[in-house]
Amino acid sequence: MKTLVKATVAAITLSALMAGPALANVTNGDVAEEIRSVISSGSNVTVFVNDNTATLTGYFVGHDEKADAITTAKANQDIDRVIDLTTITR
Repeated sequence: MKTLVKATVAAITLSALMAGPALANVTNGDVAEEIRSVISSGSNVTVFVNDNTATLTGYFVGHDEKADAITTAKANQDIDRVIDLTTITR
């Protein structure tokens, strides 16, 4: 009986540990939206997030805006790498 109780407690504890981080994860869409929030409507930039990598393509209307978007991407704890394939039009 003690073995059954120990096994049950171990299974519940393991399940809770495994489920904990999953509840805290942010979706790729949430990360991409956070980056897009600093990009003006005058720019034409696509943000794609996959496997903790943010890829930015298209063009910005200014250097400051491009810098803000890249800084925002790098500051996100879920992003390990930023690939910048953008240009500046002005």
